[in-house]
Amino acid sequence: MTEQPNPDRLCTTRSDDPYWNESAWFSFSIPERGIHGMIYYFFRPNMNLLMGGPILWDDSGSHIWDCLYYDWHHIQPIPEGAEKFDFTALNSLKVEVVEPLKQYRFHYDQADFALDFDWVGIEEPHHFLGMEIEATGMTADNRMHLEQMGRAKGRFTQKGETSEFDSYALRDTSWGVRMMDNVKRGSYFWAVADDDTGFHAQTMGEGDEQRVVGGFLRLDGKTASVTGGKRIVTRMGEHTPDTFTVSLEDDAGRTAEFNCQSSTHLMVNFYPRAQVVWSLLKADFGGGKEGWGDLQEFQPLEMFRSMVRGS
Repeated sequence: MTEQPNPDRLCTTRSDDPYWNESAWFSFSIPERGIHGMIYYFFRPNMNLLMGGPILWDDSGSHIWDCLYYDWHHIQPIPEGAEKFDFTALNSLKVEVVEPLKQYRFHYDQADFALDFDWVGIEEPHHFLGMEIEATGMTADNRMHLEQMGRAKGRFTQKGETSEFDSYALRDTSWGVRMMDNVKRGSYFWAVADDDTGFHAQTMGEGDEQRVVGGFLRLDGKTASVTGGKRIVTRMGEHTPDTFTVSLEDDAGRTAEFNCQSSTHLMVNFYPRAQVVWSLLKADFGGGKEGWGDLQEFQPLEMFRSMVRGS
């Protein structure tokens, strides 16, 4: 049997394509205060380029120039000897593996903003190879993509004021050639109610109804891959869905439906020709149980521009 590359390390079988990409994303939030945040970064090793850093926002600002904090640094060299989860970047972001595929530690301290937290998985990673294949048409060759439910616990200090957080969270990581110029319209979202209950889904389509193309469903402590379903927008906000329902089917033969509401929106352009509206998400799991996560609504920049300008 061929040994599989380790997702905690930079891929040893990468191609020489300049668009070879190795990404990592970890969320955290304080839902009761409408605060959402992330550490997101990616390596372009064939360009010797590292992009990323911390982002924090609430409903007081929806752009990178008026949100709570933003240091997603676009141009940094890859530190000598760096691994995917073991490096210190030029903008002070430090990442460490505490326990492989389970626990990661983050530190950042710059420009009157400091962030320290641990991210701990509460289940095994779920592999979803089809994410970028569906969104961009890229091939499955030499590609990896996974999601994992967890908790983020730590603190951030801004202008002398410290805030603690302990939230359910998601992470993802990937490698493969990533070229986003031909991205289609779709959505990537998730929510977690407790250790045994949560979901993640990706949908694709240009109307109020989008088809589910993948994800996972965790019910009663058992996680299974999503095989189908649909999302229907029930109320559109200014730039992103305000409320929607999503129905999911998984490969364990289960079905579930959730009512979801977004808030705390941020407009980001990690890739020049793709617009993302990133939001905090609340989901009704039924029986009085609710969970929190996020909504990443993405589309071609020209499509978004036409929508905003009404032309």
